[in-house]
Amino acid sequence: MKSARDAVYEALHERLTHGYYPADVVLIPQALSEEFGVSRTPVREALGLLERKGLLVAASRGFVLRIRSDEEMLEIFEVRAILESSAAAAAAERHTPVDVARLKEALALSRSQTDPAEIRHALNVFHDCVMLAAHNQTIYNLERELRDQIKVGAPWFTPTGRESFDSSVDEHGQILEAIIDGSAEKARLLMLEHLNHDRDVRISQLVSRSMGADKPSS
Repeated sequence: MKSARDAVYEALHERLTHGYYPADVVLIPQALSEEFGVSRTPVREALGLLERKGLLVAASRGFVLRIRSDEEMLEIFEVRAILESSAAAAAAERHTPVDVARLKEALALSRSQTDPAEIRHALNVFHDCVMLAAHNQTIYNLERELRDQIKVGAPWFTPTGRESFDSSVDEHGQILEAIIDGSAEKARLLMLEHLNHDRDVRISQLVSRSMGADKPSS
């Protein structure tokens, strides 16, 4: 059974990484304890964990979102790309039949969906499967933390229309082929190129958000 702290942590983590809170929100322990029906101690512990994960910053009245500078965001994108492209190379060398089956299933799901949000989710699952296929827990843990920081600092805005994802789905297919073929360097370069595309889209959306109002998605 989950502890009260873990339950609050998971709920707040889900909200933070899915654009639930506006950028100027103040998370007040007393208000959250009333909302979740628990004492302030597990709420404060959960908020402290999220602060250590780089998602929140302690303020005078509670906690606020960690707003990063443009330079910080670019650094995070760069390190994430290094980690995940290395994972793709490792996956090409270490994958098991189960890993390949999971990757194929995630890619097939992305190709069968018509709802942009569902396509995006399937592609996220594909990336998780690549990380697992690398069989390197340290890389997996570090990449997940950076991915969460990106979701908070540069949230994705899902475009309308399946065609918006056609090139991205094709890129994932090429990465899968390289992994199955055992071509580690090719998998690394393809993943690096794909993540650079993702970075450019997110940065463009971040700039647009600062100049207008869009609603992010997971």
